[in-house]
Amino acid sequence: MSQQTYFKVPFVWEEPKPLIEVPARLAFKQVEAMGDNSLTNVVMRVMASSTDASHQRKISATSPYQEIEKYLNSAKDGFWYQDDWWQFGINQNGDIVGFVLPVIFTGCAKDGKEEGTIYDIGVLPQYQGHGFANDLLSQGTRTLQEVGVWRVFCDTWVGNERMISAFKRVGYRQYGEPCERPI
Repeated sequence: MSQQTYFKVPFVWEEPKPLIEVPARLAFKQVEAMGDNSLTNVVMRVMASSTDASHQRKISATSPYQEIEKYLNSAKDGFWYQDDWWQFGINQNGDIVGFVLPVIFTGCAKDGKEEGTIYDIGVLPQYQGHGFANDLLSQGTRTLQEVGVWRVFCDTWVGNERMISAFKRVGYRQYGEPCERPI
């Protein structure tokens, strides 16, 4: 079976920059504090509404719940993070709006600063289109700034116009042309 690919648009955030301002519309709570299965359930709901080919592949797997758990657990392969970095954005009604999962690349430090990425980010379908991706991305980027990063690399599917816009609004710049990635 041949490996499927799709195109991702790369973005970068480079220091030095002032600490990013995180809008106050959401409260942020540590994923771990919300319960054992909360993150997997929220990620599954976000991916089920996504048009991203890699998300659709996970959701269409024979066991999508296990596939998403495997994906989340793979963040420990080549990355490092503290549990309190992974957060849910909570609205004024106490509802989870989305999640942000910042991580550090292992072995990529430069002059005492780390290199990071947003392992994943998502907004639940009922809250999409209200700019919450900006809030979540700002929070994840701020977390990485506070850790001490020299840059943050991220990417998104070429068809994800909302996330492309969020990267630009939060201060990321496109880093090269869209590139082909395996699904």
